[in-house]
Amino acid sequence: MRLHSLGVLSVLPLVSVLAGGLMALGLGGGCQTASPEACALSSDLEIVDLFEGVRIPKVDVAADGTILAFAKSGSLLRRSEDGGKTWSEPQVVGEGVSGTTVVDRNTGAVMVVQSSKGFLWRSTDHGKTWAKEAIVMKANPYGHGVPGGVPAGTSCSESGVTLQYGEHKGRLLVPARVMAPQGNNDLEWWPYHYNTSIFSDDGGHTWQTSGPVQSGTGEGTLAELSNGDIYYNSRSHMSIDHRRRIAWSYDGGAMYVDWRVDEDLREVGQPFYFKYGTEPSYGCNAGLVRLPLAATGGKDVLVFCTPDDPGGKRIRMTAWASFDRGRTWPVKRLVYEGPSAYSSLAADANGSLYLLFEKGVKKLYETVALAKFDLAWLTEGHDLEALLATPVTINRPLGKR
Repeated sequence: MRLHSLGVLSVLPLVSVLAGGLMALGLGGGCQTASPEACALSSDLEIVDLFEGVRIPKVDVAADGTILAFAKSGSLLRRSEDGGKTWSEPQVVGEGVSGTTVVDRNTGAVMVVQSSKGFLWRSTDHGKTWAKEAIVMKANPYGHGVPGGVPAGTSCSESGVTLQYGEHKGRLLVPARVMAPQGNNDLEWWPYHYNTSIFSDDGGHTWQTSGPVQSGTGEGTLAELSNGDIYYNSRSHMSIDHRRRIAWSYDGGAMYVDWRVDEDLREVGQPFYFKYGTEPSYGCNAGLVRLPLAATGGKDVLVFCTPDDPGGKRIRMTAWASFDRGRTWPVKRLVYEGPSAYSSLAADANGSLYLLFEKGVKKLYETVALAKFDLAWLTEGHDLEALLATPVTINRPLGKR
């Protein structure tokens, strides 16, 4: 495999900065923004452009620790075998790929799942080579989720997970979106759209479509907590309160309940083009990951990222952290001040976080860029020990008490 120092397509100098217990790797030095406030927040963070002129990032960590940075909904890939110091040349995963990723922690296989068409691309060598496979999609009780009908799409959803706890341990669970009633994004059908998930108990050969996650949602993220509960965090295309929509699953991702809005996580409102509404209500794709327990002393810590301009423009890519299962988000830190949009998050076994996002300097969508940081960087200025000691109340479903 040919490796190149960090850059879009050319060989560029590598800069390593050690600050606050964090090794941040990237291009150039200092803060990539003209805002003094932003520089004060993120002067020690380096950001590197990996793709140019494409959108829809996904980032994941292979079973051997290789960082997998995807763009164009899983169609393009760059690999790093040294924690982001150097990257392979861009490669094409397959013809017509448009899905999201999941790493099967049972076998080590990496998959790009295109449920809407009934295919996936599988790699058994940590992303070096890929093979296309047909998959079986099963509908939910609405009859949604199958190709040829109203499919469940994954192209703009966050990466999936392998469940590690509880009775469904080993299950592959991937966020997805149903665009009912006709499978398209026409404005008149937005009230009928909903997030969902798809799951597989046979290594990705057969997938079941889950129940709905609130109407008007799309492009979801999910994470498994250490007791097996599933936290689902959704973009809301039609909500003028600009708040993320939250749901939970207590059965391995089959049903989503306990719907609520999040009081801390706000969304952008632009671009506003929903002709049936009177106020901006568009939201944005986001990234989400739960840190490995070994990196947090056994505490469930969720990290979330999205642009931070509530009701406004796609700018200010920001990361948040929650220490109480997503109930509150007491920590947030600016990553990039400028034009920012879709994003994806992953964490390696040591707790290093990889944020892959759409970045611009003069306008949106110029590049797909990577920022690497850790919990020490994210919580700088906070009492991390006290945050990790945050008390948590875990309620159980009425039928399981």
